Amino acid sequence: MKEWTFKEWIAKEWTEGVEEHDPGLPPERKGHRLRRPKRTDYNNVGDTAPHLKTVGYNALMSGAKLLSSTLKAYVHVAHAITTYANPQHCDVHHIMLSQYGLKKGLRLFGEDGEAAVTKELQQLHDREVLEPKYPNELTKEQRTRALSYLMFLKMKRNGTIKGRGCADGRKQREWMSKEDTTSPTISNEALMLSCMIDAMEGRDVATADIPGAFMQTPYDGGDVHIRIDGPMAMLLAKIDPELYGKYIVKGRNGKPMMFAETKKALYGTVDASLLFWLKLSGSLRDMGFEMNKYDWCCMNKMIDGKQCTILWHVDDIKISHVDSSVVSCILNTINDEYGKISPLTVTRGKVHDYLGMKIDFADPGKVKFTMIDYIGEILDELPEDMRGEMATPAAAHLFDIDEENPTLLSSEDATLFHHVVAKLLYLSKRARPDIQLAVAFLCTRVREPDTDDYKKLARLTKYIEATIGLPLILSIDGSGSIDWYVDAAFAVHKDMKSHTGGMMTMGQGAAFSQSSKQKLNTRSSTEAELVGVDDVMSQVVWSNYFLEAQGYSFDAILHQDNQSAMKLENNGKRSSGKRTRHVNIRYYFVTDRIAAGELSVEYCPTFDMIGDFATKPLQGSQFRRFRNIILGIHEDDIAKYNAEARAYLKKKKEDIEKESLAADG
Repeated sequence: MKEWTFKEWIAKEWTEGVEEHDPGLPPERKGHRLRRPKRTDYNNVGDTAPHLKTVGYNALMSGAKLLSSTLKAYVHVAHAITTYANPQHCDVHHIMLSQYGLKKGLRLFGEDGEAAVTKELQQLHDREVLEPKYPNELTKEQRTRALSYLMFLKMKRNGTIKGRGCADGRKQREWMSKEDTTSPTISNEALMLSCMIDAMEGRDVATADIPGAFMQTPYDGGDVHIRIDGPMAMLLAKIDPELYGKYIVKGRNGKPMMFAETKKALYGTVDASLLFWLKLSGSLRDMGFEMNKYDWCCMNKMIDGKQCTILWHVDDIKISHVDSSVVSCILNTINDEYGKISPLTVTRGKVHDYLGMKIDFADPGKVKFTMIDYIGEILDELPEDMRGEMATPAAAHLFDIDEENPTLLSSEDATLFHHVVAKLLYLSKRARPDIQLAVAFLCTRVREPDTDDYKKLARLTKYIEATIGLPLILSIDGSGSIDWYVDAAFAVHKDMKSHTGGMMTMGQGAAFSQSSKQKLNTRSSTEAELVGVDDVMSQVVWSNYFLEAQGYSFDAILHQDNQSAMKLENNGKRSSGKRTRHVNIRYYFVTDRIAAGELSVEYCPTFDMIGDFATKPLQGSQFRRFRNIILGIHEDDIAKYNAEARAYLKKKKEDIEKESLAADG
């Protein structure tokens, strides 16, 4: 078998398309690229290219070493533009934030890319994840089922290159069921409620990341093999030539490759998360923690007469107890088991970055959620026509659609539309419920968006830019009640379906909010209200049961502004006339909950119905009033929040520039 070297593979792989007589090639590089693009006519790559060639592109072309890391970052951008010359790559910022596959990434980032890939592969070696195999040691079925190991490269904002490896586990779906591979994760509602309890009791909170979590989990899910191809196989062999080198063979396509059996759970395999959940939950159970049966990623233990709560999302854990020494003890115990090679990354104090949110317990009795970094990244990626400021996220005509003569977006703009809406959906479900209505409507338009939809999205992004610093502040007021506000807007969608809005508060701010299109048509506003209540009822019941399992009891109160709907909910079928008999009996589930004493219904005047905020595009003072109630903020503080957020993002960019200058020496 041929012994491949990494340089030989790179030379072979990138020969295609480069002419040997190219006068721009140095003599030692005739016939191959060696991580260098062929020359491209700058006039064909957009307006940004002419000035980029002045920041070191020619030095890269000639192979000269670049001493400045900042300059190197710009050169990488120029390299990307000239190599992949097309309109979508003319945006420098897009290039810097793009993620590339291994082949393009190595071509683009060169030695820095090799180092990033090697660093990622080193983890597989250090944690003994792989056991290399000769092809003839595997059956035909095992070779067919072997998963490709993928590697992606991305330039971070400070100019460094990050590698991320994973197995391509998609084909595992052919023989592994969803039920056998789905892993629990902490729900956003459970996280919010837990943080509110932490704030109410003044608990000490710690968050931690378990390094290489999957690779610490023995793989007992069956016979799983991976295939490592091309330059990645050669880089792995360089880490330990004696262990891996002899197993690298020439594949059918002429590329070097290596088979390996996975001895640990591997990121990308469909059951890796479940295997780690079983391991971590088992470890916590051995420590005496008991699971909340309404969220399997939340466990509790009474220590010194007080509750200690641990919740987690994959490998990100959160621990809370009133005594900081108890939290330290728990962290040390977990670190003893999971931090043997690399210690846990732990955050203590009042402010935590957790699951994409900044969670701040600095104000006693309250918890503040923000996602300023996430919003900043969204805004940085937007085109100019989506930048600016607006007072509200949606105009009064939000639900209006041009059905007669719509102008559909181009493929490129439609992709952008879908991308931005998806990111805003994530934001709206966490720290910014004030944009949920607009996002909910735009989600119904991602399939065939038109120019009107684009304008509605632009208005939303401009509102977010104008209110970039608004937090969600939650607290429990001690009244002993959970107040639910549910409303429905009748027949507002083009198919005449109604829209449900629901909010839940325990004092300050909305701990839960929902804005969604109803799934069936109704014939009156009363029916729409009844369907809306049923849409929210599963969350009402779950919240009661989850809090009871945590050891807390609250009275659930449902507030509505439609008295006909309230009669139906209180009396069920006895209040049903000819106009409502066709409504399925399942929508009287609320009647059973009322009879069981789990819920009471109270009338709320429309002026105070904050559920309206999630069903109608309000404007002016009513919008500001409901928004501030839902976010738990005061109007006088908004300017301060925005100023602090903008100052934070500005300083962050300055710090990145300083890091680059420091790296230059």
